[in-house]
Amino acid sequence: MPGHHFSPKPLSNSPKDSLLKTFRVGMAVLVGRTNAGKSTLLNALVGTKVSIVTPRPQTTRDAIHGVVNRPGGQIVFVDTPGFFKTHASALVETLHKRAKEALADVDVIVHVADPTRPIGEEDEIVLSVLAKQQKPKILCINKADMPYRRYRSPWFMKQEDYAAAVEVSAIDRKNLDSLIAEIIKYLPVGEPFYPPEQVSNATREFSFAEVIREQIYLQTGEEVPYRTSVELDAIEESLSQTGKLQLKVKATILTPSDRYQRMLIGAKACMVKSLRLGAQAQLRKLSGKKVSLDLEVLVDKKMLK
Repeated sequence: MPGHHFSPKPLSNSPKDSLLKTFRVGMAVLVGRTNAGKSTLLNALVGTKVSIVTPRPQTTRDAIHGVVNRPGGQIVFVDTPGFFKTHASALVETLHKRAKEALADVDVIVHVADPTRPIGEEDEIVLSVLAKQQKPKILCINKADMPYRRYRSPWFMKQEDYAAAVEVSAIDRKNLDSLIAEIIKYLPVGEPFYPPEQVSNATREFSFAEVIREQIYLQTGEEVPYRTSVELDAIEESLSQTGKLQLKVKATILTPSDRYQRMLIGAKACMVKSLRLGAQAQLRKLSGKKVSLDLEVLVDKKMLK
């Protein structure tokens, strides 16, 4: 799928030599238990939506990359699937494997902690994985906007195990500059990987498919399985009567059984219509263009294997 297996290379049009002597650039990975706010934090740091956000755990399946530029450095952030304690399955094993692989080629690890929940089994999994890492680790205590943060102190008691500890609010975008400054401190000197106007490595097709998948999770609650996926079949560009660029998007939702197909279509096609309208509105925001979405729901029996 587009957006995977990212190996950045420095840009050929590098900054002036004097800047290169101090400019820092590298990869930083966001890790943490499910629903710690990693995807929301990534979007806040980058300043635009590069990772989908839903209340359901396991929403992030792929390592999504977002780019943050500052005068003194460039950070390429990696969002990862969360570590979670649940029944064993091929999907769970794959997501945990991807989360661990994301640690391999990064310069800084940002541990996103949730002070509104007690330190539990999922946190212990994360702490166990991080204990084996020799790279600089920054503790990022998220959700500073929440009035109920009963478990804030237990996290701060662990700060000596980290190179730095920063308290932020991804929702309110509070103290994000401090987090960025701490990360840049631990990056190597080098040339930027991306031009300043690029905020993600994800292709347009990948981003559009993720927006549609987000609507499925937001609108169906717990009923639809995680194996449900979205494929972008086509994106056609044309000019409107007023001369503005408009997009016609065709996509397919793939689900593992007839039962879930019926659920996603709904009585008199009410659910698929709602999904289409919700995704269409978000695609317009993402692209800045008028978008018409053609959405189909099909069964893919191979998902059951």
